[in-house]
Amino acid sequence: MSFKQQIGRIIKVIEDKTRVQPFNEDEEHRSFPVSIFYPVRGASPEDHEMKLLSLFHPASDVAKTIFSKVGIDEEMLNTISISVVDNAMPELHRSIPVVIFSPGFGIDRDLYIETITSVVESGYAVVTVGVPYDSLFTVFPDGRVVLQAERFPNDDEQIRTRMQDIQLVIEHLKKWNEEGLLRGMFDMNKIGMMGHSLGGASVFKVGAVDDRVRCIILFDASLHLIGDEIPDVPLLNMRQEAASFPEYLETIRSEADDDTSELIAAAFIEGQRRLYDCLPSTGSFVKIVGANHLSFSTVGRLIGALPPSVTTAIQRVTVAFLKEFLNDEQGAYTDLIHGIHRPSNLVEINGIGLAVEIQAQM
Repeated sequence: MSFKQQIGRIIKVIEDKTRVQPFNEDEEHRSFPVSIFYPVRGASPEDHEMKLLSLFHPASDVAKTIFSKVGIDEEMLNTISISVVDNAMPELHRSIPVVIFSPGFGIDRDLYIETITSVVESGYAVVTVGVPYDSLFTVFPDGRVVLQAERFPNDDEQIRTRMQDIQLVIEHLKKWNEEGLLRGMFDMNKIGMMGHSLGGASVFKVGAVDDRVRCIILFDASLHLIGDEIPDVPLLNMRQEAASFPEYLETIRSEADDDTSELIAAAFIEGQRRLYDCLPSTGSFVKIVGANHLSFSTVGRLIGALPPSVTTAIQRVTVAFLKEFLNDEQGAYTDLIHGIHRPSNLVEINGIGLAVEIQAQM
């Protein structure tokens, strides 16, 4: 991965003493870390190129051990370089749009570093929201490591917890805007959201009830969990290649018995169809050919060969959508998906996951 510039990161811990910790009854209240990524001033990115494990400081050695237990060794981790400088001086001439990100189930908040980097390099702040006991492991700034819980609340309770966390992050943006290196960073009138898998369902539901949200990007979101209330904001539903019922069913057959697989696939596609039918005029449904569910995270690169064209397409489409619908750069997204520079592996789809061009010929 090549970098245009350094990006900075500041880690905060949010404590919510009004809520219990749903994943661990032994803790008194809800507590979770967030990472704030932002453009920085100073040296070229090559001067601060780091390895992926540096994201888990000060518990990098613990992280390395945990990764090895799930088949990701240090050699593989070291194939991914990053250009993240903790607590670096921001490059700020004005307040910038901010995007809040919710990760997929089991995945660390910062293991989307390719997309995070491309968004920050384009002039945005990105706040990734940790989910302790849900992610494989979570590192707190004091070095404490929280492992994934053995049992979880039901899907609705997990999403409700994430929604409350995300809305608390929005409240904290106001506070952070008044302090230290973050002073004046966030444009509170330009708040967008991105989410992967379960995190996608969570940001979707926040966008349906919180009018502070300007736009939403879903990365292969858990569409069977989104409910009936549809956000009235620009929304991008970016899917893996297996976006139709038969394709999606084939990808999950090995994970459950046939009857259960069919029920899951049917519910997923029904959620997608319902969303498509209610989509605002500024909504968009696309899929990335060559992508699978994990291609939207760094994990996709760690566990298998991921074509660079997939990562590049995800980054380009994401940034273009944010430019047009969060930063008011007219035509940035529309021109990309309909123009000559459209990624060759980007396909517009309908509610049942078929290519729009194919449907038009049927």
